[in-house]
Amino acid sequence: MSTSVAAPAQPKQPSRKGKKAWRKNVDITEIQSGLQEVRDQIAQGGVITEKSSSELFQVDTTGSSELQKEVNKRHKPLKADEILAQRSAVPAISSRKRLSDFSSEPKSKKPRVSYKQLDKLRSIAYGGDQVQKDVVQTGDAATHDPWAPQVVHREPKFSFLEEKKDVREPATLKKAPVSLSKKGKPFPALPKPEAGKSYNPTVSDWMDVLQREGDKEVEAEKKRLQEARDEAKRMEKVMLASFEHQMESEEESAWESEWEGFQSEVEGEQLKKKRPERKTPSQRNKIKRRKEEERKAVHERKIKEREKQAQRIKELAKSVEEKEKARLAARELAVAAKEDSSSDDGEEVLRKKRFGKVQ
Repeated sequence: MSTSVAAPAQPKQPSRKGKKAWRKNVDITEIQSGLQEVRDQIAQGGVITEKSSSELFQVDTTGSSELQKEVNKRHKPLKADEILAQRSAVPAISSRKRLSDFSSEPKSKKPRVSYKQLDKLRSIAYGGDQVQKDVVQTGDAATHDPWAPQVVHREPKFSFLEEKKDVREPATLKKAPVSLSKKGKPFPALPKPEAGKSYNPTVSDWMDVLQREGDKEVEAEKKRLQEARDEAKRMEKVMLASFEHQMESEEESAWESEWEGFQSEVEGEQLKKKRPERKTPSQRNKIKRRKEEERKAVHERKIKEREKQAQRIKELAKSVEEKEKARLAARELAVAAKEDSSSDDGEEVLRKKRFGKVQ
């Protein structure tokens, strides 16, 4: 039986119709590999085909390579030296713009102005011909007076409107400003520094400043102690008043309980008078229960009054504490304002501010 041998299969050729299909289906691997080989040759020193024979070949005047290999094996170079030895022959790209890249002619740092340009600038600065045109001729009479008042022509339909008045300066503009000091003297623009607060004062000046500041601190401490004593006395009076009120309320409650007991005894006597017969055990138990209830009611009333008094004492103590905090805060603010307003020479006393139009 005979077998038919077919033709060898050809590689399938994709369509290249159109620019897009051509770019997509064309095989450029050989071109890319060739370009990459050229780039590698340029990095290694240049294209081999463009070099001359003298650059490609040289006379071997060195020693044996085998001996060099043995030496290299015994004395192996460092890895850092091998990395640094791999240098490309292509110069690095510089991102810095230099003046020599744009123009080969060096320019001076200071621009020069020509004489022609200087004359033109002078004529513009001083007016030039325009100044000559505005000059009034002395031989003829002037037709325009620049200092004469300008007459404003108004239309008849706006005659009922008032004319705009010029802005007048106030009378106080020419007067000196009123000083804020109590004595009426103006404050110095720069306060005179105190000699005792300099970097290297004399002993007398420094002792004067030290004595004055010490006296201020002593007075402030005395004032603080006096305020503390006054506050302690006030708190003692408040606590004493609350204690007296508590004692009075306890006495009143005790008197009320005694009065209630007396009334209950009187009622019992009246009942005895009305009913002199002997009480039964149930009646005695009933009287005991009633007295026990009265005693419990009095006890509960006393407890409630004591709780109210304790709550009142807590409220008074809290209000006193808040007032004390507010007073201390106001005192600190006053001291801070006093320190800010005081200068090196001393504290300036300001005059009192008057309200209204009275000067």
